[in-house]
Amino acid sequence: MPSMKNILLICLIAGFSAACTYKPTILQGNALEQDTISQIKPGMPRAEVISILGSPLMQDDFTTNRWDYLYYSIERDQRSQQKNLSIYFSDGIVSKVSQE
Repeated sequence: MPSMKNILLICLIAGFSAACTYKPTILQGNALEQDTISQIKPGMPRAEVISILGSPLMQDDFTTNRWDYLYYSIERDQRSQQKNLSIYFSDGIVSKVSQE
């Protein structure tokens, strides 16, 4: 039969382990920092955009003149953040940058 000391120890361990749950920050998509977004200017070729931001998360086969970069994060305290960046091209050159 377990002693009262052992039962108390088990309860303490269970209580402390329940209080120490880890909630990671969840990141999805391309990380879109304002300093890197501001580097994208009209007149840049596609290859230079890829070297700065990486490959776009979404490329539509029907709209080849637009690349969409999406970023979504959920913080530990359940705050969520979403950023959208669309880059429009004309003949392989950036013509417009739209940020939401």
